Amino acid sequence: MKKAGKSKTLSPDEQFKHRQLREIVLAALGVSVLIGGIMITPNFPIVMGSIISLIKEFKKKDISATKVKRVLKNLEKKEILSLSIKGDEIYVQLKNWLTPSTVKYSLRGILELKRKRKRWNGKWFLVMFDVPEIQRNKRIYLRKFLKYIGFYGYQKSVYIFPYECEKEIGLLKQVVESAKYISYIVADKIENEQSTKTYFNL
Repeated sequence: MKKAGKSKTLSPDEQFKHRQLREIVLAALGVSVLIGGIMITPNFPIVMGSIISLIKEFKKKDISATKVKRVLKNLEKKEILSLSIKGDEIYVQLKNWLTPSTVKYSLRGILELKRKRKRWNGKWFLVMFDVPEIQRNKRIYLRKFLKYIGFYGYQKSVYIFPYECEKEIGLLKQVVESAKYISYIVADKIENEQSTKTYFNL
């Protein structure tokens, strides 16, 4: 017999969906900051309606406002953001924006938008890094980070993207400990270009 008041255990599928929605909400918050042009000090609140609109653009389907509010409330309890009500609007403000996880979700969102909105100009934007063998874990983490946000693994320590992303890489450097080993390069031409174009559907 279950104890009264005991919370329901979520199935693996339900847990995945919750984590995914949380990541999408954080991405939308971060993208709102990036679009606003405030890369480092996001001290302004964001209207919840704009977050929902961005989420819809990411997923190409309607997202329940109730579900989004639930995620926001949960993030507020964890002191990641704060909520306030002004008139009929709910405003959201990130407290701990410059953390690896939040920046990762945000960068993935903004790079997705660039792929959807921009026309490719024929240039390639490369991130290269040379992390010492003694810091192998950081090297592995950086590779996974770049793949997650949308880069293509051109070589083991060279990752590539088809649209300008210097500011985004500058932000990555602020939250990844291996930043001093990272270089950002713009190239007019690369070898084996067709396979990279195929990857990005160019």
